[in-house]
Amino acid sequence: MVMRHGCDAGGDCHGGGIRGTLQLSPQGAKDLAYDFEQLSLQVNPVSRDSSALLLRPLADEAGGRPHPYKAFASTADTDYVAVRGWIQAGVLQ
Repeated sequence: MVMRHGCDAGGDCHGGGIRGTLQLSPQGAKDLAYDFEQLSLQVNPVSRDSSALLLRPLADEAGGRPHPYKAFASTADTDYVAVRGWIQAGVLQ
């Protein structure tokens, strides 16, 4: 799902020239276990709904946090709902 939205290690986003805290494995050498671990680090276990994994890619007008790319237009976006469900279920911890 993350790659489908263009959030990958291509260019300097989440890869070699990382500008933030989320680094993903290179496009040509995907390491799903590593990527899962990195995504899990973006989860706030105390306040799950305030996790960076939910809020950074969320549109500003929907309550998102500063981030150059907004994958989720609203909290009703099906992928946002799926990621939130994984976080709430404890899948990403």
